[in-house]
Amino acid sequence: MKDISLEDMEKNLPRVCRKGRTRNVNVGPVSIGAGELTVMAGPCTVESRSQVLEIAHAVKEAGAKILRGGVFKPLTFPYGDPLARPDRDSAESALDGEVLLSREELFRTAERRLAYLREAGQRYGLAVVSEILYADSIDLMSPYVDMFQVGYRSMFNMDLIQALSETEKPLLIKRHYGESLRSLLGVAEHFEARGKENYVLCERGISVPHTHYPESRAVLDIQAIPALKEFAPTIPVIADPSHSTFRRTLVTPMALAAVAAGADGLLIDVHSDPRAAWVDPLQALGFDDFERLMSDVTAIAQIVRKRVGLPCS
Repeated sequence: MKDISLEDMEKNLPRVCRKGRTRNVNVGPVSIGAGELTVMAGPCTVESRSQVLEIAHAVKEAGAKILRGGVFKPLTFPYGDPLARPDRDSAESALDGEVLLSREELFRTAERRLAYLREAGQRYGLAVVSEILYADSIDLMSPYVDMFQVGYRSMFNMDLIQALSETEKPLLIKRHYGESLRSLLGVAEHFEARGKENYVLCERGISVPHTHYPESRAVLDIQAIPALKEFAPTIPVIADPSHSTFRRTLVTPMALAAVAAGADGLLIDVHSDPRAAWVDPLQALGFDDFERLMSDVTAIAQIVRKRVGLPCS
């Protein structure tokens, strides 16, 4: 069974399928849900302090409310981990592309780059979201982030589900490209059954036979946005048009479509030099493109009666 049945709604998903007003999920000073459109933007990977500060300033000026930045990166292959590289503005020589860090080195390097994110967020008044991979990194990450991102690869990681259920920080839960909404809501029910309700769901594309472009890996499931609103009406929904399209020219059109379909927010890759990004250079937007996206998104948001990213009251 891949589709959500009435029996599922009554017996398997009673908490996530309950009716009511869209809940507000507070991320630092930002509120997601209840008629607002919140944009999260920043680099797929934190490369240096100067990079993050520059990008944070640009996305703040364009209207983003939350700074996203990857530190722990679950790459498809074991080589080229960005944490094994010296900071982009460091005088150190580049490390070999096949270096594998020990756990101690991994956490130490991650903490330094998390500090860059926090500094940038505080300087420009942005909340911070970053992906978590390891349950035992919660204490490490907590001082630096306002929201934990549960990546699509970690959707069914029960260690993370249990550990994150015990935290007060909100979550951004991404749907795996091969999983149904039924499975995504099942993960949400796991959190709710453990008393965790301050989270949002993220549509980041599904696997299909054809993606129209050789380099694209998925197709954004626009229909999933209103479907989630129907089955789980209280839970805010975020769309990620960057990772779902893997193509720069498709990011803005899909962002606009997602907002028109009812998304409560967007997650956008932004880089000062997109083609030189360490990870996923094909999808990152430059500053001018992101500014244009925000202008267009604001216009669509007004049509569908959403405000654009207000602070928490």
